[in-house]
Amino acid sequence: MTSTTNLLAFVGLVVALLLVWRQSWPGRLRLFAAQSVVLALLATVVGVLAARPGLVVVGAVFALVKVWIIPRVLRRIAAGAPVRPVAPGKSSGIALLVAGALVVAAYVVMLPVQAATRLPTQGAIPLAFAMALIGLYVCVTGRDALGHILGFLVFENGVFGLAILATYGLPGIVEAGVFLDVLVIVFIMEVVVVQVRREHASIAEERLRELRG
Repeated sequence: MTSTTNLLAFVGLVVALLLVWRQSWPGRLRLFAAQSVVLALLATVVGVLAARPGLVVVGAVFALVKVWIIPRVLRRIAAGAPVRPVAPGKSSGIALLVAGALVVAAYVVMLPVQAATRLPTQGAIPLAFAMALIGLYVCVTGRDALGHILGFLVFENGVFGLAILATYGLPGIVEAGVFLDVLVIVFIMEVVVVQVRREHASIAEERLRELRG
């Protein structure tokens, strides 16, 4: 179990780093869906190897919500939004350096947790925590409403992975409540973003700051 969970958590972290590097919205959305697939597999693998069928169900529900439903909602939110041009010479190098620093910070913070944990999944715990930190970073540094929403969802993915690895999964009713909350938040954000775009013809953060005066 240890090597499998470590591999899946590592792949999820790599996808998060690619999401920081990628600048186009469609590409970022595909990476988010790919990361969600990896985390759904992580929950399924832990459920099978630990003989916990509830985690297998959680993995299936997670895949349904994060791989199919939420990306469809996000595509509707982005429909009609102008494609943001990438300035010549613009690089994601600084953002990647910050993300790399967050990975190191995650390992340092999680050292006491690893020392106190005797679960087969303990080696992957810092990787999931790093995913959550990177998602929070993407959320805070997003250049528009879509970036903030996507960052929040990546952050929630990291928290989900951390819960699975650190506790062998929360009770099913808790996981179901979390999925429902996230789904409702996304639907609410769809309404808000569409309304903002209708009134101000833009959802870019710079434009909204100008309107604030």
